[in-house]
Amino acid sequence: MLFASHPKNVWNIFAIAVFAGLANASLLCAPVIATQLIAELALTTRQTGLFFSIEFAGYCIAGFGGRWLLPHVSWHRITLLAIVIVVITNACAVLLLHHWQPLLLLRLIGASASAMIGIIAMSSANRHPSAGRAYGIYILGQCITGVVGLALLPALFAHWGVRVYFVSMALLFCLAAFMVPLLHSGESIHAGTDAFSSHPSIMDGKDHTIRVVLRRAAVFLFYTGLSGIWTFSGALGQRAGISNLHGGVLLSLAALAGVLGSTCAAWYGGRQDGTGSGSTRIAVLVGYILLIAALLTMTAPFGTTYIVGIICFKFAWTFAVPFIFATVGRHDVDGKIIAEINLLAGLGLAVAPWIAGQIVAAGSLTLLLLSESALLLGSVASVLVLQGHEQATQKHQK
Repeated sequence: MLFASHPKNVWNIFAIAVFAGLANASLLCAPVIATQLIAELALTTRQTGLFFSIEFAGYCIAGFGGRWLLPHVSWHRITLLAIVIVVITNACAVLLLHHWQPLLLLRLIGASASAMIGIIAMSSANRHPSAGRAYGIYILGQCITGVVGLALLPALFAHWGVRVYFVSMALLFCLAAFMVPLLHSGESIHAGTDAFSSHPSIMDGKDHTIRVVLRRAAVFLFYTGLSGIWTFSGALGQRAGISNLHGGVLLSLAALAGVLGSTCAAWYGGRQDGTGSGSTRIAVLVGYILLIAALLTMTAPFGTTYIVGIICFKFAWTFAVPFIFATVGRHDVDGKIIAEINLLAGLGLAVAPWIAGQIVAAGSLTLLLLSESALLLGSVASVLVLQGHEQATQKHQK
């Protein structure tokens, strides 16, 4: 079973999935939104990269704010305030769609509030009795949002333009506001229960520094490696001779593969929550190997290689990320580490589209694929070393 048997846990995990999807909609639907922005607003690839860099910079701002807010303020209050901000900024974006600088400012504010909601959803997953499974459901919620968004938005854009995205997000967040009480309230129920809390010497000094460096490198490199590819996956499809219409359908199928990947991760995570276990290390390796193989496959500019590559890419992305989250967030007791994860993810998401835009503008999509592959190699190395370090520390405790 994917869901916990207790009704409270079922509703909690459902709310996690809903807010995870809505909070990350810009990332999940980035390819079709980017294509529409270029067509409707006549943006250059550099401007498009900047637009999404601004969007993803909101993750950084939310990460900074979350490190202070989550341990001190009710998560329900934070979520409700963030929803109000998201609704207002999306409504204003419709009115200021053709005013470039005000639009960027609105997206920065709205994205920051939306990312804060995502942090709380992820922190709620971390507090779930079966964190590995909850993280899988968190990613599953994102994938379902991606499938629906990538399937519906191209047709909606054809009739109403890119403003339909902002209107839809405002309405969906209004509806989701009724689910806020289903999330965790933020009470520090795990304080003092962590296996390492009774051994401060283990958490201090060199051990703690190594753990912090590894988790930061793992998250930052992972999202930097993913974001540039996903944002310009439409351009990769066009290079392979795939039209915008067929590309949208294909990206929706890729998002469906992501649903399968996250479902597998949720099932596997419920069976194996140990971050240092050999089977979990195998799952991480499988995910990363598939990711890198997918990028290398897409270096060949053919329709078949693009189709295989983009579907494999999305499956591997959603399969690997729950195990990364479970590994790096294992010792979080008050939301600070989860906020840090989102800060680093946001930094990677913000930097990557801009850099990718420069590379694409220079006309080198193959160099983009090879560069992102190198970043993913650095990420997997960090995760595996972190897992090995955790395993060695557990043996030292015994």
